[in-house]
Amino acid sequence: MAISPTHPFIAVDWGSSSFRAALIAPDGEILDELAEPRGILSFKQGEFAPYLIATCARMTKEGGQAFVLSGMIGSKDGMAEVPYCACPATVMDVARNVKWAVKDRVAIAPGVRFDNEDVMRGEEIQIFGAAAVLGLRDATMVLPGTHSKWVNLESGAILGFNTFMTGEMYGLLAQHSILAKSFPQQSTLFEPQAFLKGIDFAQQGVSLLNTAFSVRVKSLFKELAPEHAASYLSGLVIGEELAAMQVQPGVELVVIGSQQLTERYSIALEHLGANVRTLGSQAAWAGLFQVYQALTRIG
Repeated sequence: MAISPTHPFIAVDWGSSSFRAALIAPDGEILDELAEPRGILSFKQGEFAPYLIATCARMTKEGGQAFVLSGMIGSKDGMAEVPYCACPATVMDVARNVKWAVKDRVAIAPGVRFDNEDVMRGEEIQIFGAAAVLGLRDATMVLPGTHSKWVNLESGAILGFNTFMTGEMYGLLAQHSILAKSFPQQSTLFEPQAFLKGIDFAQQGVSLLNTAFSVRVKSLFKELAPEHAASYLSGLVIGEELAAMQVQPGVELVVIGSQQLTERYSIALEHLGANVRTLGSQAAWAGLFQVYQALTRIG
């Protein structure tokens, strides 16, 4: 294994729709970064390793020795399927369950499962990274996205989590339901007040199967401007997620993700009285650095 605590390594966050890599120094400093729109779904088996080596060639020349990969690259559709690590899961547990590939140069992280009820690949790395950056051992962390995660971290271990198909549900309703008629073409405007109206309506305890139709009704009777419909629907689906998690005033939450999503969730959560801390892409690099350090200790 090309593991050494005195050499840089190449961290890779490889999901379904994107590829990101960073060259990380032995002290955790980010020396170089790159991103490509090449998720695992755009590859056939046998194409992953050549792409990885070629794309990260400049990082190898800069001293990168081993690779540590996380995300859907460890799924059955990726480079190699790595069995999930069971909860409770620490950084060391994840490191002990990596799978080595490409002549023992590439370590692929396993992902985490909560009994047989839920799974994640990649988010666990962001959780460990956020905990390290913020100096936390215990936290409730929220990772918004296509499949949002709510994670319970205690004493540095992931004890359990819940997944919500929030982003995917929004896409289905906005693009493939009758509600699509209420949206202007290619509207990207975010309107906070319309968004919060959706959040508040969702808190009333009625199912999204019912509340979603209010987009259609409010549009028909001119109570919702077409350019505000997307924000209102976003509030409804995110509000459904927050209602399910019974967010209470004063609760401490860490939200990890892209700037657009963390800002939107922060607006909603703070509206409900939660105390929110946010973290972006650095969480993944900090998490992969934690895994690499654990691998050097394992030897």
